[in-house]
Amino acid sequence: AWLLLCLPHAALAAPWLRSEGVATSSQGAVLYREVHWRREAAEGAERWVLYQCPDGQPFARKHLPASARPQARGYSLEDRRSGQKAEVEAAGDSVSISWREDGTSPQRQGQLALPADTVIDAGFDAAVRLHWPALLRGERITLPFLVPARQRYFPVQVRRTGPVRWQGIDAQAIEVSLDTWYGGIAPRLALVYATADRRLLEFRGTSNLRDARGSYPQVTVRFRSPPAERPASDWQQAWAQPLLERCVVTPR
Repeated sequence: AWLLLCLPHAALAAPWLRSEGVATSSQGAVLYREVHWRREAAEGAERWVLYQCPDGQPFARKHLPASARPQARGYSLEDRRSGQKAEVEAAGDSVSISWREDGTSPQRQGQLALPADTVIDAGFDAAVRLHWPALLRGERITLPFLVPARQRYFPVQVRRTGPVRWQGIDAQAIEVSLDTWYGGIAPRLALVYATADRRLLEFRGTSNLRDARGSYPQVTVRFRSPPAERPASDWQQAWAQPLLERCVVTPR
C-alpha cells in the first residue's frame, strides 16, 4: 500500500503499460500467469509483476525500481504461498542480498561486488536487447549472473541460435546457458524475441517460483500480445489485492 501513496499524482494520471505472460507445464497445463506493469516504455522504467493462480487470484508479487542499469537492477519478491522472500539492492559497485527460501528457512544476508556487466534476475531481458547487434552477428556473450540463493555469480553464455517464425511473427531464438555445469542450477534457457521490436515472446526454462512440492518447475511462459496502455487505477486495484497462501500453481 505504501507504494501507492508514494507515487505522484502525475504518475497516477498517465496511462501505464500492461502485459501478461501465461506459464504452462510441459503437458500444456496452465500453472500461473504473470502480469507486468510499468509506467513508461523506457528500458529502465520502474516495473511491477503480479503472479496469479490460473483463476486470476494473486499469490506473489515483485517490484523492480527504476534503474540506469536495467540488466543489473535490484528487486523485491514475496511469494505468500511458499513464504519465499528476496530483497536485492544494487547500488554503486556493490549488491546487497537478503534471501529466505521459504517460510521455515532463516533469512540469509550478504554483500557482493557488482561487476559492470552483471545480470540480475529479469535483467536477462534487458541484456539481450543491449547486446542485440552482437547476437545477430553470431557473437557469444558471456555475463556473470547473480544467483541470490547461492549469494554468488555464475558465468552464463548468451547466443542467437537462428531466426524462427513464432505464431506468425518473425523472431529470433536466443539460448542462455552456463559456461560450465553446476549442480542444482538450470543449465539452459530458451528465449524467443520479436525481430521488429526485440520484445520477449517466449521463455522456456526454470521458473523463479517454487511450486507446491517445494521445487522450481520447468515452464514455458508466452507473451502473446505487446504491452497495452491501461489507466493507473487498474494497476492500483491489482496491486492492492491480498496475496493468497494456498495457491497451487503446478499439478501435484
